[in-house]
Amino acid sequence: MSGATSLVQNGASGDANGHRGLHSLKTPRRNANDAEPLLRFREAKKVLGEVYGELKENITELEGVYNGIQGDDIVAPPQREEIDAMKESVRTIMETFQRDNMKVVFFGRTSNGKSTTVNAMLHEKVLPQGMGHTTCCFLQVQGCDEDVGYLQLDDNPQRIDISMLGKMGHALSSDNSELPAMGQDSLLRVFHPKHSQESENRLLQNDVVILDSPGVDLSPEFDSWIDKHCLDADVFVLVSNAEATLTQAEKNFFHRVSKKLSKPNVFVLNNRWDASAAEMENIDEVKKQHMVRFRQFLVDELEVCNDREVNDRIFFVSSREILESRLKARGLAQKAYQMDGHATRALEFANFERHFEQCISKSAIHTKFEAHNRRAHEIIAKMRLNLNTVLTAAGSQRDKLQNELNESTRIFNECRVNFSQFEKAYREQTERLRAEVHLKVSADFFEEIARLESIIDRFNEPFNASSDGIAKYKTELAEFTDNCLSTDLEARCTGGLMSRIWNLENDMFQYVTKILAEPYQHKLEEVWRYRAPFKFSICVDVPALTKDFHEDLEFRFTFGLHAIIRRIIAYRSGQPVTAIQSNLLTPMALKNKQVELKVRDEAAVQAAEEQAMMTQMVLTSASYLANGSLGLLVVGGIVYKAVGWRVIAVGGAAYAGLYAWERLRWNSSAREQHLKEQFRSHLAARMQQVAAAHTTHCETQAMREMDQVFDGLRATVAGVHREMKDDLDEQKKSIDAVDTTIRTLGSIKGKAVFMLRNLEQFASSYLRSDSPTTP
Repeated sequence: MSGATSLVQNGASGDANGHRGLHSLKTPRRNANDAEPLLRFREAKKVLGEVYGELKENITELEGVYNGIQGDDIVAPPQREEIDAMKESVRTIMETFQRDNMKVVFFGRTSNGKSTTVNAMLHEKVLPQGMGHTTCCFLQVQGCDEDVGYLQLDDNPQRIDISMLGKMGHALSSDNSELPAMGQDSLLRVFHPKHSQESENRLLQNDVVILDSPGVDLSPEFDSWIDKHCLDADVFVLVSNAEATLTQAEKNFFHRVSKKLSKPNVFVLNNRWDASAAEMENIDEVKKQHMVRFRQFLVDELEVCNDREVNDRIFFVSSREILESRLKARGLAQKAYQMDGHATRALEFANFERHFEQCISKSAIHTKFEAHNRRAHEIIAKMRLNLNTVLTAAGSQRDKLQNELNESTRIFNECRVNFSQFEKAYREQTERLRAEVHLKVSADFFEEIARLESIIDRFNEPFNASSDGIAKYKTELAEFTDNCLSTDLEARCTGGLMSRIWNLENDMFQYVTKILAEPYQHKLEEVWRYRAPFKFSICVDVPALTKDFHEDLEFRFTFGLHAIIRRIIAYRSGQPVTAIQSNLLTPMALKNKQVELKVRDEAAVQAAEEQAMMTQMVLTSASYLANGSLGLLVVGGIVYKAVGWRVIAVGGAAYAGLYAWERLRWNSSAREQHLKEQFRSHLAARMQQVAAAHTTHCETQAMREMDQVFDGLRATVAGVHREMKDDLDEQKKSIDAVDTTIRTLGSIKGKAVFMLRNLEQFASSYLRSDSPTTP
């Protein structure tokens, strides 16, 4: 519109009185700020678009948070469905929002110059123009980012070459017979490049959509026109012929518009005012007449403005002069059509454009963005209510989880303390059981030693006096005795202690069952169900104990020197008399015994040496007594003197009688009985030696049994503790997840509050009545 400035040469010429204050004849200051009313719409669209972008991000973030929450304890299905609905609503609004622009509709009778006015405002011949019925349908001009423009028919996405505009949109074209049939209410979209080195399409660059209509006198079907093309219009421009008056058809159209739209913004352009150059004598009367009629129409009939505003809605212009002067300024025309007073009309057109831009910007901001602003408020309010509901549920869920965690922690700690007490009590009970086992097994073992004679007497295998028969007899006797002893001891010990051990184990099981929480008690049942009852395992191992048994089946007088020496050696060595070999009394036997025992352990060698020493000492003493006749006589004399010959004779007779009695009784049966007696005596002595070891072995078995039970219980409790600890960790993780959710929801809620502030600031800056029309 810079071309308008070049048209101003004599601003004082024209109407001396003027018809309104705002339309003064001074040259308006056209600079970069003139574009700001249109930029204000783009700024408002950008600001509100950013708010909706943040709203979409917040709803998407909230949806992600909800999707990450399992179950319906915190987020119920209605809340999830509401978020989905809000997301879809925002998506739809943003799609609509991107298409929002400022829309102006030009109406008027045929050939009043609507298309010429549009071209003048665009600084370029975009629409078909000329005398007669030129526009055959609705032509909508809007900007595009491409370098070459194109056409689209209604909502058909197929592009049509821009060169077809003259054929499709021009009613006088003779080449459109083969083109699609277009009615008067059809819409042909004209996409014109926004940016061009040769044009100044400032309106298109700032999202202004211009709709050129067929003449209102061609069809009375105004309602369909309004419904299809005018309901989203921000400004209506009535292009009237200044050489004629306002027709009823034009009035009827705007009456219909006023019924469908509340107080539409209407501008009236008295076009072709250049014709007033030939009527200079009564130009003021003509202008006043037009002003009166249009003021009455706008203020009294349509009621779209008041007396103060109406002066800024009626303009007297010549669109043809403006278009040609602007084309000439761009070098697209050699000569511009101008009549007297063209500078005044150029100023009037510039004033129209200025008020038009301010009006369409403010109107579009209100009509397009007020609803979006209100809808954003509603969506944010719903989102906050949704958030509050979920936050309340999350808080309740956290309290519930915290209470469960506290209870689980209490149970866990009690279980650990109780098991520690149980472990201490177990140690005390096992020590008592050890003492009981010691007493019981010791008593039973010594009772079995006392019963050895009856056990051995039950052995009834035939006795063979040969060396092989005796060896076999001893082996079978040892096995028989071992089997009886082991069986009897196991029965006596197990029978006496089984009940005690089983009761103790059952008490342990019952106690641990009580200290475990109910969900974990079945684990103890699984351990206890398949446990075999306890039984002592006792092996006396008689063959091993009697391995050093050496029977002496030669006749040995009880009070003979040899027998006495054997008993002395057995007493001094701590060995059974049957463990002393009969040939041990010879020096060669002693040496052989030492050689034989060299390969054994040191204790055995030391015992053999002690036996050899004792034997040598006894033999030496006996040799002295036997070889020393003098000494023997001395001793005999002393005895004779002390007791007399009768006592000596009686003693000798008794000694001889005992010898004779024992010698007469020595037969096969006596040998067998003597063998059993020697075996019993030997075994009894050996069993007394290993009694402590057997008692310790039984104690170990009982302790092992108790330890196995305890280890099983401890392992089970340890597994339960691990599960309880894992459950506690999971509960803590659940609480942490809820805390994270609460923090995230709180952050989103804070963003919602921030968005509300942005909406309030947007409303204060762009929508309220006191907001500036220009920055």
